Amino acid sequence: MQKSKKILLVESEQLIAEILPKLLRPLGYEVVLVQDGYAALEEIKKGFPALIIVDEHLPKMDGFTLSKILKSDFVTSYIPIILLIEKRQIRKKILEVEQGMDDYILKPPDPIDLEVRIEMALRRTDHQVHADSLTRLPGNREIEKKIKAKIEQGEIFSFIYFDVDNFKSFNDCYGYFRGDTVIMQTSRIITSAVKRLGNKDDFVGHVGGDDFVVITTPDKETLISHEIIQQFDRLIPLHYNLMHRRLKYVPAKDRNGNDIKAPLMTMSVAIVNNKNLEIRNVIELTEVAFEIKKYLKAVSGSKYLANRRVSDKGAHQRKGLIKESYSMPVRFGQVYRRRKLPLGQLLLDAKLITESQLEEALHEHWNSGQLLGQVLLRMNLISAKDLDKILKEQK
Repeated sequence: MQKSKKILLVESEQLIAEILPKLLRPLGYEVVLVQDGYAALEEIKKGFPALIIVDEHLPKMDGFTLSKILKSDFVTSYIPIILLIEKRQIRKKILEVEQGMDDYILKPPDPIDLEVRIEMALRRTDHQVHADSLTRLPGNREIEKKIKAKIEQGEIFSFIYFDVDNFKSFNDCYGYFRGDTVIMQTSRIITSAVKRLGNKDDFVGHVGGDDFVVITTPDKETLISHEIIQQFDRLIPLHYNLMHRRLKYVPAKDRNGNDIKAPLMTMSVAIVNNKNLEIRNVIELTEVAFEIKKYLKAVSGSKYLANRRVSDKGAHQRKGLIKESYSMPVRFGQVYRRRKLPLGQLLLDAKLITESQLEEALHEHWNSGQLLGQVLLRMNLISAKDLDKILKEQK
């Protein structure tokens, strides 16, 4: 049985709202109760629950609408939702149940049936998350599905492929656990930028390892790519120790076993859009993206590059296109603007927290979606006074 999992109960009926927490808390679940859909959305912003139980009949926003909102958002789409529904409503609402929920149970819920369904939903989610990635983002199947839908519907879209350079060298030097923290933070950087700067229905997926994709529109591609590179270059070097940051490399081995100096991690971003190019299938799209990415890998530093061609006449034409793009004034969009130090580093420098405490708080920050400051306060690692002082010094 899953323990210490947070369940968000969205229920306005007083009797059920009183009974379910009493049933679930002894089983080891943390139960947070809200009474309508809008309150549920606000609660989710504070931290992602492991599972949501929502009543079909709610004031202000019904359970179906809430579920559709959550399932259409790439950040919350992985959260399993169990719908509480009256028997007489099933036939009328069956299509909506099939499209927006992971499971449903009749009202009033049978305690044993509810316990089993919760446990099965959590097991299913945990298996999918750990089998696919640490990030809880949609994987290859959903990425391909999204691209096919865009192509079939004739939509103009941009496919942005993010690849972390020199990740293997970091992983070999610092170990897989530290490598996982880089993947988690990279995921957070990308999703945050897309949520802030992208369109409402933009998509973020995790191909696997250190590769991510974003599907957006051509008018957003540069803005999103630029912001992600800025944040990556600001935050990721802090995963190295001070000596490696100063040296700007880590000792590593090449494929032949020779000693090399591997540069610090950077990011290569390949952008393909169909604004002036017919893309007929996923294979054509990924082929162009990988050609651009291959070219970018030979260039040092973080950079992004978009296709500029109007027609596709083969790989030899694409090479000419890439060289043409390279000579553009943007110069790959490399970023040099100085940014403020992140909160975690400021707290470390002030000796208010230790590295192990920061690492623990960052994992909670990446997993829950809460602000790092909120996590640190909730974990009692810093005081509100200390946090306020540090933030004021940053202004």
